[in-house]
Amino acid sequence: MTTEWWTSSTEATTYASLGNPLEWRVAYPALFEELAIGTRTHGPILDYGCGPGTVASYLAERYACDVVGCDISSDMIGLATRIAARPGVRFIDLADGLSEFPDEYFGAAICTFVLCVIGDREQHLSIVREIHRLLKDDAPFGIVVPHPDSTGVQFSTCRSGDSETLYAAGDPMTTRLTGNGNQLVIEDFYWPTEWYEKLLAECGFHSVRTASPHAGGGEPDSAPFLIVTGRR
Repeated sequence: MTTEWWTSSTEATTYASLGNPLEWRVAYPALFEELAIGTRTHGPILDYGCGPGTVASYLAERYACDVVGCDISSDMIGLATRIAARPGVRFIDLADGLSEFPDEYFGAAICTFVLCVIGDREQHLSIVREIHRLLKDDAPFGIVVPHPDSTGVQFSTCRSGDSETLYAAGDPMTTRLTGNGNQLVIEDFYWPTEWYEKLLAECGFHSVRTASPHAGGGEPDSAPFLIVTGRR
C-alpha cells in the first residue's frame, strides 16, 4: 500500500473495525496521564489526525470536555461523523484547514499514530508548528507512534517493521494490524526517538520528554508504543 491508504473508504472502515485493543490498554491511558487530561488541562482538546473519531469521542465523554477532531482523509471524517458523533465533539476535514481557530485556542492537543505514516520531515514540522500555534500558553501536547526500538517485534495485535532490517530515519516500513478477525497492512515510516524529541523542541515546545509503557499481560518484553510530550 501507499502512504495514502487512509484515503480509501474500505481501508478506513477496516481500520475502525480493528478496535485497537493494545492501544486502548497501553498507549491512550499512558498518554492521557502524561498530559494530565481532566486535571491540569483547560479548554477544548484538539485531536489532530483523529481517524474514525473513537479517541475524540472517548475524551469528550470521559472528561466532559469539548473536542475537535480533524483528519486529512474525508473518508475518515465521514466515518467519524457516522460512528463517533456525540455532544461536544466536532469533526473537521483538514482540506478546509484550521484557520477558523485563533491562536492559543486549545487547552491540549494529541496526535496519535499520525506522524509515523508521513515520510517527510517538512510535513512533520508543518503539522507540529500549526498545533503549537493553536495551543494556549503552557498547554500540553502529546504524540504516540509505534516504538522505534521495537521494530519487528510481534505484539498481539500489531507489528511494525521487520527484525532483520536496519532502518534509517524516514525509511518506509510495513506495519501489520489485526483485531476482531480483521487485518490491515499499511506503510509506515521509521523515525527514531531523537527525531520526535527534536521535532517538538524545534517547533517551540518545552519540557519535552518521552515515555515507553510496557504492555505486560503476556506481551513481549518490549515497549509497543512511544509517547512524546511537551508543553507550549
